[in-house]
Amino acid sequence: MNSNEILSTEELSALMPEPPKSDGTEREKRKRIVPYNFRRPDRLSKDQVRSLYLLHDLFAHSLSTSLPLFLRTIAEVNLISVEQQAYSEYLRGLPDPTTVFTISSASLNGVFAIEINSSIAFPIIDRLLGGTGAELSEKRAATDLELKILEGFLTIVTENYRNAWNPILPIETEVVGRETRPQMLQIIAPNEVVATIGYQVQIGETMGAMSICLPVVMLENVIEKFNQSSYLPAKATAPEATRCLLESLSKVRLPFSTELDSVPAAVLDLMNLSVGDVVRTNHRTDRPLSVSVGDTVKFVGKIASLEGRMIVQVTDRGNKKLSN
Repeated sequence: MNSNEILSTEELSALMPEPPKSDGTEREKRKRIVPYNFRRPDRLSKDQVRSLYLLHDLFAHSLSTSLPLFLRTIAEVNLISVEQQAYSEYLRGLPDPTTVFTISSASLNGVFAIEINSSIAFPIIDRLLGGTGAELSEKRAATDLELKILEGFLTIVTENYRNAWNPILPIETEVVGRETRPQMLQIIAPNEVVATIGYQVQIGETMGAMSICLPVVMLENVIEKFNQSSYLPAKATAPEATRCLLESLSKVRLPFSTELDSVPAAVLDLMNLSVGDVVRTNHRTDRPLSVSVGDTVKFVGKIASLEGRMIVQVTDRGNKKLSN
């Protein structure tokens, strides 16, 4: 072949090897490949994470109700996130210094941590000492005395946390340690998986963060109860309890009344009314009446007489639209 000759497209195609044809089965296998991060393994299923979210959201609402009474100021707690990650990653994400309490729970067979950011820890301490909740002018770690004062606030937190767990498992809590340096907090091996729950806390005009660190190994014995006991419908009421309730309600007296259509009258006529006078109304004798129990119309009736007295005879149930 002459070096000046140019190969045609067909000749180039003949020289190039054909790519192997992939069948539909191979494409399906590729679709089933799911990325997995071995540094952040998922030990909890999506349903279990959702159940954890519901539990800790309930805790946030409960704490938002208790804190204003305890701190005597506006306070609100909002759940931000529920994640699972390695314990070492959780520690690296904490500010330094901060305030971390380690909590022991015999019911959960382990120890977990509650971290309170310094941005709200010191305003809380200031309010508990009678101040206005002022923030620190410069960053520093809390002293032992300040940590002891902050335990009063932690008592309210753990009380509401126990109440949130009650539908699933009654738990007891005990403060067993406190740290201001995250690297000194060792409740589990660094590579173990933990569930971290993040909150945004507002105390007065100050806003900061709080988090809870739950080792997944501590949840393994109770995690199956999340989808069973906590969110099942309430148990059926015993017949005896229903009968007692109905007997008690049967003795309650309620106002039972009916009214004729109102009619306008002049003040002079009302002033001259006397015994024996007849007041004419616009209500026809054959027109139904609305019969009320309390302030609610429950029956329909008609005017009748019994032993020389005018009465109302109930003819139907319900608040029906009465014809004119």
